[in-house]
Amino acid sequence: MTAPLPIDDFRPRAPEIIPGFKYPAHRYPAYLRAERTDDLDELMPIARTHVRSRYGRSGLGDIQPDDKLLIITYPHQNEIVFEAIRRAMLEEGAERVDRIDMADLGVPTKDYSAADGWREITDRLRPMVEESVEFNLSAAALKRYLEDRPDYTAVYAGEAGRRHWKRAAGKKVRNNWLFGTYEDFISRAHSWPDELWRQVDIRVVEQLDDAAEVRITSPEGTDIGWKVTEHQSELWQKGAWQSGHIMASTIQGIRFAHPVETFEREAEILFPTLNGVVGGTSNHTGYFPHIQVHVEGGMISRIEGGGRYGELWREVVDRYKDVKYPGFPYKGWAYFNDSSIGTNPKSYRHIEHIWSYTDSWTNLPERAMAGVIHFGFGAEHWDQDFLKFAKEHRLPTMHFPHVHNLMCTYSVRKRSTGEWQDVIRDGRLTALDDPDVVRLASSLGGPHLLEYDWIPALPGINHPGDYRTDYANDPVAWITREQRGEFVDSVQKALRGEPSA
Repeated sequence: MTAPLPIDDFRPRAPEIIPGFKYPAHRYPAYLRAERTDDLDELMPIARTHVRSRYGRSGLGDIQPDDKLLIITYPHQNEIVFEAIRRAMLEEGAERVDRIDMADLGVPTKDYSAADGWREITDRLRPMVEESVEFNLSAAALKRYLEDRPDYTAVYAGEAGRRHWKRAAGKKVRNNWLFGTYEDFISRAHSWPDELWRQVDIRVVEQLDDAAEVRITSPEGTDIGWKVTEHQSELWQKGAWQSGHIMASTIQGIRFAHPVETFEREAEILFPTLNGVVGGTSNHTGYFPHIQVHVEGGMISRIEGGGRYGELWREVVDRYKDVKYPGFPYKGWAYFNDSSIGTNPKSYRHIEHIWSYTDSWTNLPERAMAGVIHFGFGAEHWDQDFLKFAKEHRLPTMHFPHVHNLMCTYSVRKRSTGEWQDVIRDGRLTALDDPDVVRLASSLGGPHLLEYDWIPALPGINHPGDYRTDYANDPVAWITREQRGEFVDSVQKALRGEPSA
């Protein structure tokens, strides 16, 4: 009889740590550089896998025999990729699969670069205040388009904000469309098993239960936290879950799941306990010099650094400092909103299209990686009184400045025991090491499913160099080198204790 394998053989590899550093060493998704094909038949097995997937933003499944599908693409759409998925949808039983481009909706076509992280302010603010758009121009245009075409049964649109697209463009929006490029098509993030991803998300939400206090820290300068009442912990659980995007801000979870009266009542209790600073160099749009956003009593008290992004952000805070939104306890727009957690270990920062893309949210995939937190700021609610007031007074209706944290630790103090439990530890989502998750991964393919394909190189944190002088003032220059794969050899040398070139 063969002896059973040790349990460690079923666990993911421990992350490599460069001597003298604390955080996991840089990993690069080299498989994306593999030889490519334009043979449609060779791509069909991948397309069929995507079409049958249902979980997360990339899920395309639940196709019905009478489905008349509409897919909204961007000008950068890879034609072979689209055709492969279109054929797979027809094989699955869809009656029709149509496509229009964002330009067909009247949305201006532009070329965007993640080097311009400041655009997250200008791209989002103007449509909200000047055109009364609740989410974005594309969703508003899609709503008008569908009003004259009622026969479509489902629509795939946008690269994020599933709930917002459905709210702004209608319930026919089934999911986002994340297959604009060949890189997207072959990404392991989009073929990660549904069952495994769901189990990880459930475990993360469970870790938020029984919370009395939250603290988030990162080596990039974040140190922020808040207290949670027993009642708030119960309310939070009802709004914390969204596939691949866990609402790890107590007050945002309450906002998503409960009426505005509940939100305002709990905000008055929670916000005075919410204090600290958020630091980082990236958002949904791209990169900017290091910024520090100071929060006192749940609202931004000051913003330091950030280059042009910081300047624009400070202007928005000042412009709306005297506004009293309905359903919010204080004057001003500059509320702390979210600290949402990504949960997919196969996600990664765009490589091929990060500096040239036709969707304005050039850096969205970064926030989806397991353990990455994206902090968001601004008054936001879907309550109709709130939206009506904002439109009448030409005010922003959503949060929109963000700061991503890539190597953070997110801890919850349990009410029943007083002990602190890490939901994220040094950038790694601890749910990935949960015994039930490990067992499921082993049955679905192996422990490699729980390993990270990409870990960013941050000098002075997990990679040789100095964070301030080599990175913080000009992250674009450093990331450009990383995206070329320049740091792969230096990581191996550092792991062996050899000096880098």
